[in-house]
Amino acid sequence: MKLAKVLVVFKKSTLQLQALEYKEPRFLKLLEEGHASVAKVKTAHEQHMDTLEAIEAALKARGIAYDSCHRAELDEKTKHYDLLITVGGDGTFLDASHNLRNVPILGVNSAPGTSFGHFSLANRNNFESVLEQIINDELSPERLLRLELSINGKVLPELVLNEVLISHSNPAGTSRYIIKIGDKEEEQRSSGLWVGPPSGSTGALKSAGAEVLSITDQRFQYVVREAWTRPGQHFMFVKGKIPRSQHMIIISQMRTGALYIDGQHIEYPFPLGDELMLRAADDDLLAFVNPQVNDIFLNES
Repeated sequence: MKLAKVLVVFKKSTLQLQALEYKEPRFLKLLEEGHASVAKVKTAHEQHMDTLEAIEAALKARGIAYDSCHRAELDEKTKHYDLLITVGGDGTFLDASHNLRNVPILGVNSAPGTSFGHFSLANRNNFESVLEQIINDELSPERLLRLELSINGKVLPELVLNEVLISHSNPAGTSRYIIKIGDKEEEQRSSGLWVGPPSGSTGALKSAGAEVLSITDQRFQYVVREAWTRPGQHFMFVKGKIPRSQHMIIISQMRTGALYIDGQHIEYPFPLGDELMLRAADDDLLAFVNPQVNDIFLNES
């Protein structure tokens, strides 16, 4: 694979944000006291910065031109790059994935001691080896299914890689909605509804009772979070898998409902009467990931 120009997208460490930029008094006090809540932030910051420097040095050594930006500054202007490299953890990878089209992505876990890095094929120690394999066409990107969401017919700009939570905007509130799959529909009350592609099946969906799927599976799935049923009542749609060719529809019965895409940072209002359609996006994410990465969760007791 020819890499003429690469975009490096990095996170800012907790130490960098809270201590150096925001100078948050409570954080600085806890840091000075050596409090357990901030015990790992300095080490994680140093590991992150060392990894970022190592990546830039490896690109320079190979004559690969690159731009770099903080993940909050990333826009949709990525089509002129041959590869996007994220430096951080899964949150950085997810942020970068949302608007990416036809450009492969490689995740680098910059601080393995504090970050799981599920999507990260590389780290500081093996980055050069992985980069060489990409250049020499010894590694090919996997195609990961993403979800396209539309509210009242308007398509949202972010493609979902991990999961979307459909719920009341207050975590203590009752989530009320109508769910439609095929020619059947059901009115439900619960703590919310998770819907996600295979990439997200090892996270919140798994914790809520969904099945772990291969990261390259061509289905998406849903699982109801804490269904609220009356005595003798049973919901038809509690959890299930949906083929790529089909879609599902959720109609809000909440005055203050909300959608949360791949975590808490991307939120859309979902008020009473709004209709949400979820379908497999036409644009898969091209990602250099281990195709067996989800398998480690399959044998858990």
